[in-house]
Amino acid sequence: MSIQLQMEQMPGYLAARFIGAGVVEEVLRQFELIAEHCKGAKNNKLLIDTTGVEAEISDVERFRLGERLEIFARCGIKVAFACKPEQIHPRRFAALLAQKRGVNVEIFTDSHDAEKWLLI
Repeated sequence: MSIQLQMEQMPGYLAARFIGAGVVEEVLRQFELIAEHCKGAKNNKLLIDTTGVEAEISDVERFRLGERLEIFARCGIKVAFACKPEQIHPRRFAALLAQKRGVNVEIFTDSHDAEKWLLI
């Protein structure tokens, strides 16, 4: 099985949900497509939900995630990440790296908290 992307327009933001099992690279490859979709729909807020993904994430992949999130900064998109607790580095490494690259991003373990932050 591979990781699948489902996008849904919500009131005030785009939700990009990943489901399935696979490797983190499958998620990272979709960021450009998601950013293009946001630009085309004139969305400047994005919820990325990976709570439906079964995949191990290494520190190297966290670094690559932080780098790849930069595409959303270039497009002026605010990003809320909803993840399983075990997917988050204790120091929130990927988010910190992305923030240093100008990305307005936060990571949450609850999609409702992510949505609240996104919409403020």
